[in-house]
Amino acid sequence: MDASSQALEQQLHNLKKQQIEAENTLEKLKRDQNDQAWLEEDFARVCHEERESIEFLREVWQSPNATSFGYYLEDLHEQEKTSWRKNFQAKNERLQTQINRCQNTIYQLEDKQQSIQKELGR
Repeated sequence: MDASSQALEQQLHNLKKQQIEAENTLEKLKRDQNDQAWLEEDFARVCHEERESIEFLREVWQSPNATSFGYYLEDLHEQEKTSWRKNFQAKNERLQTQINRCQNTIYQLEDKQQSIQKELGR
């Protein structure tokens, strides 16, 4: 094996290691994305329970002050829900961007490996 073939073999080995690292990163990102989906489902359930609690309290409260406080709680609930949803959406977008970048890196590494393997096969 000549020096150029040995250098190509070393480069191929390094590319394979980089690909394995990228694949591990991709798996972690997908797990994070799945965890995020579970968190969103839990959040939706909690929002539903909060809404039911507020409706129950509105039925129980009779005075005008209590009714006003009920509306305040509803407004507060909606503001917090909107804030959480924006945060969920931003995190989902960041995760998807990272996943896309990672997948592109894997494709590029595979292409480089194929090019080197073709060159070594001459």
